[in-house]
Amino acid sequence: MRKILFLAMAAVFALASCKQTNAQNEAEGLLKKAVKEYETGNFKESLHCIDSLRKIYPNAVDVRTRALKLYQEVCLKQAQKNIETLDAELERTKADYNAKKSLAEAHHNEGTATAEELTAVSRLRLKRDSLQVKFDMECAKVRMIRQKQKEE
Repeated sequence: MRKILFLAMAAVFALASCKQTNAQNEAEGLLKKAVKEYETGNFKESLHCIDSLRKIYPNAVDVRTRALKLYQEVCLKQAQKNIETLDAELERTKADYNAKKSLAEAHHNEGTATAEELTAVSRLRLKRDSLQVKFDMECAKVRMIRQKQKEE
């Protein structure tokens, strides 16, 4: 009876270790897919793969550790790309705002400014301020990620 119990326990442990190895391999596959997506510049899909890995394979600790480093890299590259886009758009909006503001002020001093013209200037100011906040947030995100990477 003890031999049968011992063999049954050994079989359970053997099957459990096979399942763990299989899960580890599947987690590795998801990580490789995330790396491939990152290298092709598809950041959203890469982040999606990493999130899936974290949810589906919570016990694959070493794979999740490497996935966390990749996650930071993906977020960093994504934020840098956003900064480039926001910077260009912010510069265009600032130039447009300054030009229209000067024109509206000149028309206002002459008494010929229209409500539409003043509203357009106000909307450009709001857009400029909104873009500036987004730009500042992305810059803060980059600083935070770099600081976290230095700590590790």
